[in-house]
Amino acid sequence: MSSLSIEKERIRRSMLKMRNSVSQPEVLEKSNLIQFNVLRSNRFAISESLGVYLPIDNEVRTQEIIQRGLDSAKMVALPSIESNRMRFYQLQDSLLRESSLVIGKFGIREPHKRGAEITKLDLLIVPGIVFDYRGARIGYGRGYFDKYIKNAKVSFSLGLGYQFQLVSRPLPQSNLDQRINGLSTENGILYF
Repeated sequence: MSSLSIEKERIRRSMLKMRNSVSQPEVLEKSNLIQFNVLRSNRFAISESLGVYLPIDNEVRTQEIIQRGLDSAKMVALPSIESNRMRFYQLQDSLLRESSLVIGKFGIREPHKRGAEITKLDLLIVPGIVFDYRGARIGYGRGYFDKYIKNAKVSFSLGLGYQFQLVSRPLPQSNLDQRINGLSTENGILYF
């Protein structure tokens, strides 16, 4: 393991410990504020297609973004991991229901009924464990979102994170890591 990988893993573990200690009421309260910032943004307003993750553990919740997208007749797509590649499929239902989801790779919920694969996204909502002020992020270390941002047609990538996940020092990055265009926290949206 390289020194870069070791440093990223150290940062990842430290921030995951902090994120996992957040209470469920606090996760819901802050997630609502973070989602509200996205929903009132110009980026959301002008987007016709959205790619949105489904949260695991204490990740920022995304249900409001998904539902508002559906209610606004936007094309909403959810990720699926297939053969070590992430693809986005249009959500078929007009309402996100647990019964329409299955547990996929890594225990992440995915749509059971898949619509068309979406290869162009106006707005991609990106999870992360830690972010910096240059748009760098560290996720779980498998690179699915980095590869997707690099290879797909994504007009704008927006991370969701709690304010404490935003660090002032630059994060270590490899040439495979892709920067995001913005970050929504409970305090507002930062653009990079």
